[in-house]
Amino acid sequence: MKAFYVSLKPFLNHGALKRPTLWGTVFANDHPLEVEIGFGNGEYLAALSRADPQINFVGFEQYCERIHRTLRKLSRTGLDNVRVLRLDARAGFERYLAPKTVSRVHCLYPPPWPKKSDIKHRLFTGDFLKLVNSRLVDGGVLKIVTDHHPYIDWVKENIQDTGFSVESKNIPANYGTKFEKKWVEGGQSEFYELLLTKHQHIPVEVKEDSTLQSYLIDHFNPDNFGFSDHSQEGVAVSFKEILYDPKKKTALVHVIACDGPLAQNIRIVIVHSPKGWRVNLAEGTMLMPTMAVSQALECVYLAAKNSASDKQPLG
Repeated sequence: MKAFYVSLKPFLNHGALKRPTLWGTVFANDHPLEVEIGFGNGEYLAALSRADPQINFVGFEQYCERIHRTLRKLSRTGLDNVRVLRLDARAGFERYLAPKTVSRVHCLYPPPWPKKSDIKHRLFTGDFLKLVNSRLVDGGVLKIVTDHHPYIDWVKENIQDTGFSVESKNIPANYGTKFEKKWVEGGQSEFYELLLTKHQHIPVEVKEDSTLQSYLIDHFNPDNFGFSDHSQEGVAVSFKEILYDPKKKTALVHVIACDGPLAQNIRIVIVHSPKGWRVNLAEGTMLMPTMAVSQALECVYLAAKNSASDKQPLG
Protein backbone atom coordinates (compact mmCIF):
# COMPACT_ATOMS: atom_id res chain seq x y z
CA MET A 1 0.00 0.00 0.00
CA LYS A 2 1.36 3.41 -0.95
CA ALA A 3 2.21 5.67 1.99
CA PHE A 4 -0.30 8.45 2.57
CA TYR A 5 2.46 10.88 3.53
CA VAL A 6 6.21 10.84 3.32
CA SER A 7 6.36 12.90 6.53
CA LEU A 8 4.00 14.35 9.13
CA LYS A 9 6.69 16.75 10.32
CA PRO A 10 5.03 19.86 8.81
CA PHE A 11 1.93 19.33 10.97
CA LEU A 12 2.15 20.86 14.44
CA ASN A 13 -0.03 20.15 17.47
CA HIS A 14 -0.90 23.70 18.44
CA GLY A 15 -1.78 22.58 21.95
CA ALA A 16 1.84 21.62 22.58
CA LEU A 17 3.38 24.83 21.24
CA LYS A 18 4.69 27.66 23.37
CA ARG A 19 2.57 30.80 23.02
CA PRO A 20 3.78 32.98 21.42
CA THR A 21 5.77 30.43 19.46
CA LEU A 22 9.49 30.78 18.97
CA TRP A 23 9.45 30.02 15.25
CA GLY A 24 13.22 30.25 14.92
CA THR A 25 13.41 27.31 17.34
CA VAL A 26 10.71 25.36 15.47
CA PHE A 27 12.54 25.74 12.14
CA ALA A 28 16.04 25.70 13.70
CA ASN A 29 17.05 28.82 11.74
CA ASP A 30 16.56 32.58 11.70
CA HIS A 31 15.03 32.88 8.23
CA PRO A 32 12.20 35.37 7.61
CA LEU A 33 8.69 34.16 8.48
CA GLU A 34 5.63 34.33 6.22
CA VAL A 35 2.07 33.19 6.96
CA GLU A 36 -0.75 31.90 4.76
CA ILE A 37 -4.29 32.19 6.08
CA GLY A 38 -6.59 29.40 4.88
CA PHE A 39 -4.18 27.44 2.68
CA GLY A 40 -6.93 25.15 1.31
CA ASN A 41 -5.46 22.18 -0.55
CA GLY A 42 -1.94 23.59 -0.30
CA GLU A 43 -1.19 24.41 -3.94
CA TYR A 44 0.01 27.94 -3.19
CA LEU A 45 1.76 27.05 0.07
CA ALA A 46 3.77 24.31 -1.63
CA ALA A 47 4.63 26.66 -4.50
CA LEU A 48 5.80 29.32 -2.05
CA SER A 49 8.05 26.87 -0.23
CA ARG A 50 9.68 25.76 -3.49
CA ALA A 51 10.15 29.31 -4.76
CA ASP A 52 11.73 30.59 -1.51
CA PRO A 53 13.49 27.79 0.42
CA GLN A 54 15.23 30.43 2.58
CA ILE A 55 11.89 31.63 3.97
CA ASN A 56 9.91 29.86 6.69
CA PHE A 57 6.18 29.47 6.07
CA VAL A 58 3.37 28.88 8.58
CA GLY A 59 -0.14 28.02 7.40
CA PHE A 60 -3.45 28.15 9.28
CA GLU A 61 -6.38 25.99 8.14
CA GLN A 62 -9.42 24.58 9.95
CA TYR A 63 -10.50 21.67 7.72
CA CYS A 64 -8.87 18.25 8.18
CA GLU A 65 -9.27 17.07 4.59
CA ARG A 66 -7.51 20.18 3.28
CA ILE A 67 -4.67 19.63 5.72
CA HIS A 68 -4.36 16.00 4.54
CA ARG A 69 -4.08 17.09 0.90
CA THR A 70 -1.61 19.82 1.79
CA LEU A 71 0.64 17.39 3.68
CA ARG A 72 0.77 15.17 0.60
CA LYS A 73 1.82 18.13 -1.56
CA LEU A 74 4.43 19.27 0.95
CA SER A 75 5.88 15.76 1.11
CA ARG A 76 6.66 15.99 -2.60
CA THR A 77 8.68 19.23 -2.26
CA GLY A 78 11.50 17.61 -0.28
CA LEU A 79 11.81 20.86 1.71
CA ASP A 80 11.52 21.55 5.43
CA ASN A 81 10.46 25.20 5.47
CA VAL A 82 6.69 24.81 6.08
CA ARG A 83 4.63 24.14 9.20
CA VAL A 84 0.83 23.88 9.23
CA LEU A 85 -1.65 24.11 12.07
CA ARG A 86 -5.32 23.21 12.31
CA LEU A 87 -6.27 26.54 13.79
CA ASP A 88 -8.48 29.56 13.27
CA ALA A 89 -6.35 32.40 11.91
CA ARG A 90 -7.56 34.83 14.57
CA ALA A 91 -6.32 32.57 17.34
CA GLY A 92 -3.10 31.96 15.44
CA PHE A 93 -2.31 35.66 15.21
CA GLU A 94 -3.52 36.42 18.74
CA ARG A 95 -1.56 33.69 20.54
CA TYR A 96 1.13 32.08 18.35
CA LEU A 97 2.72 35.04 16.57
CA ALA A 98 4.67 37.65 18.52
CA PRO A 99 4.61 41.33 17.48
CA LYS A 100 6.84 42.33 14.56
CA THR A 101 7.87 38.77 13.60
CA VAL A 102 6.11 38.18 10.26
CA SER A 103 7.45 39.53 6.96
CA ARG A 104 4.44 38.82 4.79
CA VAL A 105 0.89 37.45 5.10
CA HIS A 106 -0.94 35.76 2.21
CA CYS A 107 -4.68 35.11 1.94
CA LEU A 108 -6.07 33.75 -1.32
CA TYR A 109 -9.81 33.73 -1.87
CA PRO A 110 -11.16 34.13 1.66
CA PRO A 111 -14.88 33.28 1.93
CA PRO A 112 -16.64 36.46 0.71
CA TRP A 113 -19.91 35.81 2.58
CA PRO A 114 -21.78 37.81 -0.09
CA LYS A 115 -25.16 37.95 1.69
CA LYS A 116 -25.68 41.06 3.80
CA SER A 117 -26.74 38.93 6.77
CA ASP A 118 -23.44 36.98 6.61
CA ILE A 119 -21.02 39.90 6.43
CA LYS A 120 -20.37 39.49 10.17
CA HIS A 121 -18.47 36.27 9.33
CA ARG A 122 -15.88 38.03 7.14
CA LEU A 123 -12.31 37.90 8.40
CA PHE A 124 -10.68 41.22 7.58
CA THR A 125 -12.48 43.51 9.98
CA GLY A 126 -10.73 46.59 11.31
CA ASP A 127 -9.82 44.75 14.51
CA PHE A 128 -8.30 41.82 12.63
CA LEU A 129 -6.35 44.15 10.34
CA LYS A 130 -4.90 45.86 13.42
CA LEU A 131 -3.93 42.43 14.79
CA VAL A 132 -2.20 41.47 11.53
CA ASN A 133 -0.47 44.85 11.47
CA SER A 134 0.91 44.27 14.96
CA ARG A 135 2.47 40.94 13.95
CA LEU A 136 4.06 42.26 10.74
CA VAL A 137 7.55 43.74 10.70
CA ASP A 138 7.82 47.40 9.70
CA GLY A 139 7.12 47.57 5.98
CA GLY A 140 5.54 44.09 6.01
CA VAL A 141 2.81 43.26 3.50
CA LEU A 142 -0.61 41.61 3.69
CA LYS A 143 -1.80 40.25 0.33
CA ILE A 144 -5.48 39.44 -0.21
CA VAL A 145 -6.79 37.96 -3.46
CA THR A 146 -10.49 37.49 -4.17
CA ASP A 147 -12.90 36.69 -6.98
CA HIS A 148 -15.54 38.96 -5.42
CA HIS A 149 -15.03 42.67 -6.10
CA PRO A 150 -17.45 43.89 -3.39
CA TYR A 151 -15.19 42.13 -0.88
CA ILE A 152 -12.32 44.39 -1.96
CA ASP A 153 -14.47 47.46 -1.38
CA TRP A 154 -15.48 46.15 2.06
CA VAL A 155 -11.86 45.58 3.12
CA LYS A 156 -10.94 49.09 1.97
CA GLU A 157 -13.71 50.47 4.19
CA ASN A 158 -12.06 48.78 7.19
CA ILE A 159 -8.50 50.00 6.56
CA GLN A 160 -8.81 53.37 8.29
CA ASP A 161 -6.67 53.58 11.46
CA THR A 162 -5.15 50.11 10.92
CA GLY A 163 -1.65 51.36 10.01
CA PHE A 164 -1.77 50.18 6.38
CA SER A 165 -1.45 51.87 3.05
CA VAL A 166 -3.30 50.09 0.26
CA GLU A 167 -2.81 49.26 -3.40
CA SER A 168 -5.38 47.38 -5.43
CA LYS A 169 -5.34 45.99 -8.94
CA ASN A 170 -7.12 43.57 -11.24
CA ILE A 171 -5.16 40.42 -12.05
CA PRO A 172 -5.57 37.32 -14.23
CA ALA A 173 -5.77 33.82 -12.79
CA ASN A 174 -2.24 32.83 -11.83
CA TYR A 175 -2.33 30.88 -8.53
CA GLY A 176 -3.68 27.53 -9.71
CA THR A 177 -5.78 26.79 -6.63
CA LYS A 178 -8.78 24.49 -6.80
CA PHE A 179 -11.29 27.32 -6.46
CA GLU A 180 -9.50 29.57 -8.93
CA LYS A 181 -9.54 26.80 -11.55
CA LYS A 182 -13.24 26.27 -10.91
CA TRP A 183 -14.02 29.94 -11.47
CA VAL A 184 -11.88 30.04 -14.63
CA GLU A 185 -13.76 27.03 -15.98
CA GLY A 186 -16.96 28.93 -15.23
CA GLY A 187 -15.82 31.83 -17.40
CA GLN A 188 -14.27 34.25 -14.91
CA SER A 189 -11.02 35.74 -16.24
CA GLU A 190 -10.44 38.66 -13.87
CA PHE A 191 -9.62 38.58 -10.15
CA TYR A 192 -8.78 41.24 -7.59
CA GLU A 193 -5.68 41.76 -5.46
CA LEU A 194 -5.11 44.01 -2.46
CA LEU A 195 -1.62 44.76 -1.16
CA LEU A 196 -1.64 46.33 2.30
CA THR A 197 1.75 47.67 3.37
CA LYS A 198 2.45 48.45 7.02
CA HIS A 199 3.50 52.08 7.47
CA GLN A 200 2.59 52.52 11.15
CA HIS A 201 2.80 49.99 13.98
CA ILE A 202 -0.49 49.25 15.78
CA PRO A 203 0.32 47.51 19.08
CA VAL A 204 -1.81 44.49 20.00
CA GLU A 205 -0.63 42.32 22.88
CA VAL A 206 -0.37 38.54 22.69
CA LYS A 207 -3.38 36.98 24.42
CA GLU A 208 -2.45 35.17 27.60
CA ASP A 209 -3.56 31.63 28.49
CA SER A 210 -6.27 31.19 31.09
CA THR A 211 -5.76 29.00 34.14
CA LEU A 212 -7.59 25.68 33.76
CA GLN A 213 -8.72 24.32 37.09
CA SER A 214 -9.53 20.76 38.17
CA TYR A 215 -12.40 20.19 40.58
CA LEU A 216 -13.36 17.57 43.17
CA ILE A 217 -16.91 16.74 44.30
CA ASP A 218 -18.23 14.19 46.79
CA HIS A 219 -21.16 12.81 44.79
CA PHE A 220 -22.24 12.60 41.14
CA ASN A 221 -25.39 11.33 39.40
CA PRO A 222 -24.96 11.03 35.59
CA ASP A 223 -28.73 10.56 35.11
CA ASN A 224 -29.35 14.04 36.46
CA PHE A 225 -26.49 15.82 34.65
CA GLY A 226 -27.03 18.75 32.30
CA PHE A 227 -26.85 22.51 31.99
CA SER A 228 -28.21 25.25 29.78
CA ASP A 229 -26.03 27.20 27.38
CA HIS A 230 -23.94 29.80 29.17
CA SER A 231 -22.74 33.12 27.73
CA GLN A 232 -21.22 36.32 29.06
CA GLU A 233 -18.83 39.01 27.82
CA GLY A 234 -17.95 37.34 24.52
CA VAL A 235 -17.59 33.85 26.05
CA ALA A 236 -20.09 31.06 25.41
CA VAL A 237 -20.33 27.42 26.51
CA SER A 238 -22.76 24.94 24.96
CA PHE A 239 -23.42 21.47 26.42
CA LYS A 240 -23.71 18.79 23.73
CA GLU A 241 -23.80 15.32 25.34
CA ILE A 242 -22.59 13.08 28.16
CA LEU A 243 -21.45 9.46 27.87
CA TYR A 244 -21.18 7.41 31.07
CA ASP A 245 -19.41 4.08 31.67
CA PRO A 246 -20.79 2.60 34.92
CA LYS A 247 -18.07 -0.07 35.12
CA LYS A 248 -15.26 2.47 34.98
CA LYS A 249 -17.30 5.09 36.83
CA THR A 250 -16.29 7.64 34.25
CA ALA A 251 -18.33 10.22 32.34
CA LEU A 252 -17.16 12.00 29.19
CA VAL A 253 -18.81 15.36 28.62
CA HIS A 254 -18.72 17.07 25.22
CA VAL A 255 -19.08 20.86 25.21
CA ILE A 256 -18.33 23.64 22.75
CA ALA A 257 -16.40 26.57 24.18
CA CYS A 258 -16.46 29.83 22.21
CA ASP A 259 -14.29 32.91 22.69
CA GLY A 260 -15.86 35.24 20.15
CA PRO A 261 -15.39 33.54 16.74
CA LEU A 262 -13.01 30.90 18.13
CA ALA A 263 -14.98 27.69 18.80
CA GLN A 264 -13.34 24.66 20.42
CA ASN A 265 -14.81 21.19 20.91
CA ILE A 266 -13.87 20.19 24.46
CA ARG A 267 -14.04 16.82 26.21
CA ILE A 268 -14.20 16.93 30.00
CA VAL A 269 -14.09 13.83 32.21
CA ILE A 270 -15.85 13.20 35.49
CA VAL A 271 -14.08 10.20 37.00
CA HIS A 272 -14.39 8.46 40.34
CA SER A 273 -11.32 8.40 42.59
CA PRO A 274 -10.65 7.43 46.22
CA LYS A 275 -11.11 11.08 47.21
CA GLY A 276 -14.34 11.62 45.27
CA TRP A 277 -15.25 12.58 41.70
CA ARG A 278 -12.62 14.52 39.76
CA VAL A 279 -13.63 16.97 37.02
CA ASN A 280 -10.90 17.86 34.54
CA LEU A 281 -10.02 17.95 30.86
CA ALA A 282 -9.86 14.61 29.07
CA GLU A 283 -6.32 13.39 28.53
CA GLY A 284 -4.92 14.25 25.10
CA THR A 285 -7.36 17.10 24.45
CA MET A 286 -5.95 19.52 21.85
CA LEU A 287 -7.04 22.99 22.82
CA MET A 288 -5.99 26.49 23.66
CA PRO A 289 -6.49 27.36 27.32
CA THR A 290 -8.88 30.25 26.78
CA MET A 291 -11.39 31.93 29.07
CA ALA A 292 -14.21 29.89 27.47
CA VAL A 293 -12.45 26.60 28.24
CA SER A 294 -11.98 27.70 31.84
CA GLN A 295 -15.67 28.59 31.97
CA ALA A 296 -16.61 25.23 30.42
CA LEU A 297 -14.79 23.39 33.20
CA GLU A 298 -16.64 25.44 35.79
CA CYS A 299 -20.00 24.80 34.10
CA VAL A 300 -19.40 21.04 34.07
CA TYR A 301 -18.23 21.12 37.69
CA LEU A 302 -21.36 22.99 38.85
CA ALA A 303 -23.65 20.70 36.83
CA ALA A 304 -21.95 17.60 38.22
CA LYS A 305 -22.15 18.94 41.76
CA ASN A 306 -25.82 19.79 41.28
CA SER A 307 -26.61 16.38 39.77
CA ALA A 308 -26.43 14.68 43.17
CA SER A 309 -29.05 17.00 44.67
CA ASP A 310 -32.78 17.19 44.14
CA LYS A 311 -32.45 20.53 42.38
CA GLN A 312 -32.84 21.09 38.67
CA PRO A 313 -29.63 21.25 36.56
CA LEU A 314 -27.87 24.59 36.78
CA GLY A 315 -28.05 27.08 33.94
